[in-house]
Amino acid sequence: MEKRPWPLFVSAPLLGLSQSILVVFTPIFIDKTSLSIESLAMLMSLGSMLFLFSTPMWAKLSLRLGYAQVLMRGILGFSVSFTVMLLALWGSVTWQWPLLWVVFTLIISRLIYGMTASAIVPNCQAWLTELSPATQTMKKLAQLSATMAVGRLLGPLLAMSLIWLGWLTPILFLCFAPLICLFSVFRFSRATATHTNTELKAINTEPGQNQLDSKLAHSLLISITLICITYSSVTFLLTPMVQASLHYSSEETSQYLSLLMTLAAITMVFSHGLTSRLNNVDHFKMMLLANIMLLLSLTLMQLAIPHILFIAVPLLSGAFAILQLQITTLLCHFVGKGSKAIATGLVSKYQTLGYVLGACVLWLTSSDTNTSLHILSLLALAQLASLIIWKINIKAVEQV
Repeated sequence: MEKRPWPLFVSAPLLGLSQSILVVFTPIFIDKTSLSIESLAMLMSLGSMLFLFSTPMWAKLSLRLGYAQVLMRGILGFSVSFTVMLLALWGSVTWQWPLLWVVFTLIISRLIYGMTASAIVPNCQAWLTELSPATQTMKKLAQLSATMAVGRLLGPLLAMSLIWLGWLTPILFLCFAPLICLFSVFRFSRATATHTNTELKAINTEPGQNQLDSKLAHSLLISITLICITYSSVTFLLTPMVQASLHYSSEETSQYLSLLMTLAAITMVFSHGLTSRLNNVDHFKMMLLANIMLLLSLTLMQLAIPHILFIAVPLLSGAFAILQLQITTLLCHFVGKGSKAIATGLVSKYQTLGYVLGACVLWLTSSDTNTSLHILSLLALAQLASLIIWKINIKAVEQV
């Protein structure tokens, strides 16, 4: 009897869960280390930026080592990175380390995180699609994405509960909880049939098995990059938008943003859950729907209507969830068995690139809300053009 891949559904949410916990833990982090918010933000961003370099590396290693080995190394690195972070916090409070030592230890922590944690989500996605029939690829990816969204949704509540037990408990949780995932993945890998290196080589040399260098894939990767630029920029712009339109204090703004982020996570869970129940899906129509939702969201954000963000933010989250799922599914169809991590790794890489470019947009506009939203609207139109080009290329391929 084939085992259910529940270890993949437990491991994939680790990144989103850790990000949510760290957001809630930020005030305590600053208090215990005396770091400024800007310095802490730069240190945390260091880990994410390294995904650009480490994701392709793990994708290639998965072809040689297999999904299980790469995934376990990613989870182990994730655990080690937070153990080093725990050491930095403990040293700062208990041993009164100089700030330079604390920063140096945190840099090591984020370097380990950036070079290893990037292996987790792409390999969970790739392994899951490998275990599923081609017709079930989107359904399984939707279920996995819904699980990750639930992790982000529960993260803040879990963090508050852990802080109640002790200020260091959230970091202890992030050190030891991944080890449970590691053990479950190891047990699952022992009970799951995998392709041998010889079989993988034979499969991946078959004609037409790898089309990731085609124009079809390039249009999709451009599209995922563009929506990530928008998603990243809008996330940072929410604070000035709320304060400018509602004139809230910092504390009231934080509470308002917490509601918006919760609503955004619920929308993602709903979008993935709904998609997972669909049997026959037209990818072009789904991506077109996502683009329309994106343009509508950006248009609403530019209207001076109180609380319009309660409509605009869920629309943006839904568009992001739909587009990410459709593109990941299509790219997985473009590659042969044993190479799914190349596709999921590319999605992860270009998403990270989009997040970095989103920060660049804010830097270029000095975080001016109106100017930024106008630029993002133009990028949304460019994304729509990229989608149309993809459809034209699809028709050209079909006619050949």
